[in-house]
Amino acid sequence: VLEGFTPFPDDFVQRYRDKGYWEDTTLANTFSEVCRKYANRVAVCDAETEVTYAELDDRATNLALNFLDAGLRSGDHVVLQLGNVLEFVYTYFAFLKIGVRPILALHTHRYRELKQFVEISKAVAICTADKSKDCDFADIVNRIELECPSLKTKIMLGEVADGFISLSGLIIKTATRKSSEIEQIQNTIDPCEPALFLLSGGTTGIPKLIPRTHNDYVCNSKLAAKHTKIESSSVLLAVLPIAHNLPLACPGMQGFMLTGAKVVLHKSTRAAEVFGLIEKYKVTHIHIVPALLIIWMHDPLVKEHDLTSIQVIQSGGQRLQPETRILTERLLINCTVQENFGMAEGMLMYVRL
Repeated sequence: VLEGFTPFPDDFVQRYRDKGYWEDTTLANTFSEVCRKYANRVAVCDAETEVTYAELDDRATNLALNFLDAGLRSGDHVVLQLGNVLEFVYTYFAFLKIGVRPILALHTHRYRELKQFVEISKAVAICTADKSKDCDFADIVNRIELECPSLKTKIMLGEVADGFISLSGLIIKTATRKSSEIEQIQNTIDPCEPALFLLSGGTTGIPKLIPRTHNDYVCNSKLAAKHTKIESSSVLLAVLPIAHNLPLACPGMQGFMLTGAKVVLHKSTRAAEVFGLIEKYKVTHIHIVPALLIIWMHDPLVKEHDLTSIQVIQSGGQRLQPETRILTERLLINCTVQENFGMAEGMLMYVRL
């Protein structure tokens, strides 16, 4: 058992298994099966590129093997700090394939938060982007490397600084290892052990690490998808940070993929861009916070785009004002605003559709 991790009580575990909630399979194996089942369907895309389920699995497998070449091993902890880009999806699933536990940092985190994540978890690597607005992450990571002995590997997306490994390079490089290594690793993983670490809201200081096991996180996304009525024809537009629990797994990217649906990633919340993507991809679902919904519904462009494909807007993070719901459902005639409340620790509550 991972040091510091408190397992679920034995009687809880048995009850969840008896009821079929826990399937005793890893996240990686679950999604590998999903990718085989829906091989030719589009799994994820951005404004320019569409990736099928088969392509996603192939790229994640290739990247996973290259991560092994880079020195990462099953049981390692790695801080993953990427935005709503395809590279996040490849990297997330690649880490899961080789038993590496990602700590899902947000792009707004800087030196103070990232250093604490490394210190607490004894992370051996950081995978981040080169810059975010006026922030140079190379300088931050180099500083953390000097202060945290566990940090050995630095991986960067974008303009790669000295001493960093190019993530793009690892993605496009043809792996020399055999994919059977992944199967061997998966056979050693206990689904009751942590698969990844989410972050607390940070309202009492620096966010704390929250372990999510393979069993409970698969269950989390499956039940969330069921209670939000996700179908294979559904299309999710993810504009909230994908490393956050809601757009990742409640039902989020994971829940939509479990049903063979499509996930559209976008980094901007600007109304003009968002409304254009809704039109282009016939988006059916969006995760949002009330403050952003208010901005969108008061933007004049809301009446200039065809947004009739929207079926459900999931609102979380704070209480939704009744007048905002009324306005939204008047402007988006086929849409229901569904309020939800959740915690990264696992509890989820939804208003019934």
